[in-house]
Amino acid sequence: MEVTYSADAIVFAIGITGMQKLVTSVPALAAAPEFRAVMNLKSIDVIATRLWLDKKVQTKYPANVLSGFEPQAQAGATYFHLNDLQDEYADAEGSVITADFYNASALMPLSDEAVVARIKRHLETCEPQFASTRVVDSAVLRFPKAVTHFSPGSYASRPYQSTSIPNVFLAGDWVKGVPHGANGLSQERAYVTGLMAANLVVSRLGQGEQASILDTEEDEPHVAAGKQVIRTARETLDTLGLRSPFL
Repeated sequence: MEVTYSADAIVFAIGITGMQKLVTSVPALAAAPEFRAVMNLKSIDVIATRLWLDKKVQTKYPANVLSGFEPQAQAGATYFHLNDLQDEYADAEGSVITADFYNASALMPLSDEAVVARIKRHLETCEPQFASTRVVDSAVLRFPKAVTHFSPGSYASRPYQSTSIPNVFLAGDWVKGVPHGANGLSQERAYVTGLMAANLVVSRLGQGEQASILDTEEDEPHVAAGKQVIRTARETLDTLGLRSPFL
């Protein structure tokens, strides 16, 4: 039985995989070029873990990237020492670590125990003092095709938050045209686009209050220099009538 709900505005705050399923099942979306272009985008598998350790470790950095630790699986990871980042764990007796594997397709079939053992081993490589700790509890969650794959050339297929359907808006780290923070994979960016989509709805309907969005901190000098190099290279190519999917 088909049910219809009337709405003044709609915000699709979903990932690429979910959006693609909507496009293939909703003719009104499939008729719009910017929604059909979403079908060109790709997603990757993610494994999210959390480890509770029996003692607290004083890490050099509260967060770090695990790059090159899984060369065969071609997966990368990030980890966060939550004791340093979240009030909830500030006074915990042992370290609480959250670590996520990205592009984790080759790791998805592993048991929870095997995934936890890999994370623990990688942590010990980054911070040797983790070797003296023991995992007292853990959680492992798998998310197939849940995270945006920001591949070269994909920018052209990414939609803006406002669409050709006047009362339909988009939110997620995969939308473009959002001058806030990194122009790619980021939970913070996804959150900000949700606030911005809500603001677009408020503006369209003429009621409600605009959400306040804080600016990000200025880029560190080496990051700012890198961005300037890319901008200069892009402008040079534009003057020559050339385009590169890598810039």
